[in-house]
Amino acid sequence: MNPIRWRGWLIAAVIFVLGVVVGGASVTWLGARAVRRSLQGGPGAPAGLAERAAVRIGADLRKNLQLTPDEAQRVQAILDESAANLRTMRREALRNARAELRSSMRRIAAELPPEKRAQFREIMVRRFERLGLRTPAGPEAQEPE
Repeated sequence: MNPIRWRGWLIAAVIFVLGVVVGGASVTWLGARAVRRSLQGGPGAPAGLAERAAVRIGADLRKNLQLTPDEAQRVQAILDESAANLRTMRREALRNARAELRSSMRRIAAELPPEKRAQFREIMVRRFERLGLRTPAGPEAQEPE
């Protein structure tokens, strides 16, 4: 094969590999962002998984059981209440996880010599940000209790 033909194949291979890498990185980044957003959903957040499931289950039951409008309304109210309870449980679990992470961070910092605490805090700030959690702030996060 002549050199010009090899260059064409090489350029095509490089474009393919770059497309795969950029596409994979984009999907990973968007997926992680979607997971973070769903975990941090607050009161104004779009309907979460539990709410969407309640609507789908209600529609499925209404159709398959041929529920009357009154029955469908009562069933949907129960499903909506359950979805709200699940959302509350998820928020509480996230709050507990944050508290445990901060507690362990303070305990670890207490075990480290003062010259290593600043570096430890920088590492932990990056990890908190990757998890989509707010960075611990205030003196209690910087110095152990």
